Amino acid sequence: MSIGPVSELSWQPIQRSTRVVVFVALCVTLFYMIFLLNPAYRGNVWIWGLVLFAEGITIFNALAMWWTVLANNYQPDPPEVFAWRRRLTTGALAPSIDVFITVYGEPLEIVLVTVRAARDMRVAHQTWVLDDGNSDALRDACAVERVGYLRRTEHVYAKAGNINAALRRTDGEFVVILDADHVPSPDFLLRALPHMQDAKVAFVQTPQAFPSAKGLVAEGAAESQRIFYELVLPGRNHFNAVFCVGTNVIFRRTALREIVGMHTASNSEDIWTSIELHRRGWRSFFVPEVLARGLAPDSLLPYFKQQFRWAYGAFEVMFRGGLFRRSALTMDQRFQYLLAGVNYLLSVAALILMCLPAVYLLFGLSPIQADLSTWLVHYAPFYALIMIVTILQLGGFKVSAIVTSIGAAPIHVRALVMSLFKRHVKWTVTNAGPSGLPGIELVLPHVALFLLNALAIAVGVSTLPLLGTDVAAVGLSIAWASIYVLVLGRIIAEAVVAPRAIKQRLERRKAGALLARALPWPARWEETDELVSSAMADVSAERTPR
Repeated sequence: MSIGPVSELSWQPIQRSTRVVVFVALCVTLFYMIFLLNPAYRGNVWIWGLVLFAEGITIFNALAMWWTVLANNYQPDPPEVFAWRRRLTTGALAPSIDVFITVYGEPLEIVLVTVRAARDMRVAHQTWVLDDGNSDALRDACAVERVGYLRRTEHVYAKAGNINAALRRTDGEFVVILDADHVPSPDFLLRALPHMQDAKVAFVQTPQAFPSAKGLVAEGAAESQRIFYELVLPGRNHFNAVFCVGTNVIFRRTALREIVGMHTASNSEDIWTSIELHRRGWRSFFVPEVLARGLAPDSLLPYFKQQFRWAYGAFEVMFRGGLFRRSALTMDQRFQYLLAGVNYLLSVAALILMCLPAVYLLFGLSPIQADLSTWLVHYAPFYALIMIVTILQLGGFKVSAIVTSIGAAPIHVRALVMSLFKRHVKWTVTNAGPSGLPGIELVLPHVALFLLNALAIAVGVSTLPLLGTDVAAVGLSIAWASIYVLVLGRIIAEAVVAPRAIKQRLERRKAGALLARALPWPARWEETDELVSSAMADVSAERTPR
């Protein structure tokens, strides 16, 4: 009999069947690459080069993700984890714990939901609100809620500086970091902290989950996060390459002290802090249990800010992280950190592909010289297998994730350019309080792409009756461009509507925060002596050479 946590994560690794599909996907990918590289099918050399880059990035990311995901080989927790949890439950083990809630202008009602949930977590700890917004109302509320309140006079280095200032004023052996809108479960500490039993573990990361996500942006952002936490991070556990994501994480203070606190030279303090710790030989661990629930960005402005910050940080690591230069990182760790930046290059590929139908319909230029049936025979299986592998591993996939990822493409490209030229970026909160939202000016690149594809469709339709027109190729290009018009139009509509719904948005977020705490948490295993003994037997069996 084996035991383990009851999880809210919907994905359960079906590794054997996934490996079969991945093998087939590798075959059709190779089939497509050979076709793409065949000089006999090469069209306009410049367009072909751009397509080769776009498809190369897509294929590389797909292969790298499959490699990472399939590396996840679930192993039972060692007996020491169960022993720590039992001792924490009985009070035999009582480490000092500081829980930091970082705040910078978020609505008081939302912050207080997190404060109360953090305060009420099982296992003795001290809860601190780190207020970079200097809110007297929040200070007074913290006094009423009987939690600590810290405010600093010099607001430097954004969130990392806020955390480091609190580290200097506290002394807990372990430090939990929560964003203001992430509500922890009552057993957050009981489930996550025992993985610190290994003295070499610097931090334990838990997933982000968004049960109240409603609407295009929130659902798309939540679905993208689901892919990351249910597929990618479990695989990175195998390579000791899990990196901190800024919230729902527990740090060992001695590890942070060794690197003089959170990294402050970048707005992406989480990934850089992780690199510095891994370089010094520290380990990281990902717990595949939802132990906190948050609020996803629910309009384009906070979503774009979040995506820009993440992409900029990933590109910083890729270009200036010294991953392959006298680094103490393992090759696996270097590769996984590199993938963080390469993943955002998919947006460059998306922009290239978004322009292809228009280039063909308006100028008659094509990257491939082949009849439609030949192209489809090579391309369709490749694209279909990539989608099938993702759906198989996730147990489903929402179209909103595709729409929002396409919407974020121009933002990722801007982050790439600014990172290349080392342009300074000011840190801003992803979700703050009621404020004005920009309208159409937020999506001007999307408007340009929309108009380009719309014009191409009109020109393509007008050429269909003409003698000599390749009706099949023009028809496919029109259909392709029409999909982009629909997606881009939906994003533009979202930007136009958002400024008119600021009050409703804030109320929805307040209700979402309350829902995050009110929803029942799954029943965890009661680790009785009998079950712990059974778990230890399972672990021993796993470790016994066969």
